[in-house]
Amino acid sequence: MKTLHKPFHIANLALALVVFGWLLSLYGVFSQMGDPHPDVPREEIVARHNNSSLILAIGILFILIAIWLSGYVFSSARKRSLLVILVCTTLFIAVFTYAFY
Repeated sequence: MKTLHKPFHIANLALALVVFGWLLSLYGVFSQMGDPHPDVPREEIVARHNNSSLILAIGILFILIAIWLSGYVFSSARKRSLLVILVCTTLFIAVFTYAFY
């Protein structure tokens, strides 16, 4: 009987999720930077802010799911799980350092 929960497949999924999660999160943050032109209607500004916030939330959710998946398969796929954690923490530290220092 074949199982769909092979540890290396789940670890690869976690790697893909962390990459897409960071890309979505960065797009969600950078799309909210800057001031809109004074002639832009308020409804359009609010709609763009809501879209950017949704993309940011999905990106953060992907990162959290990737961390959970890497912990789920850590005993079987250590190297890939550690790579997911390394990518998550390294980019988080880089963004945090850039934002606050």
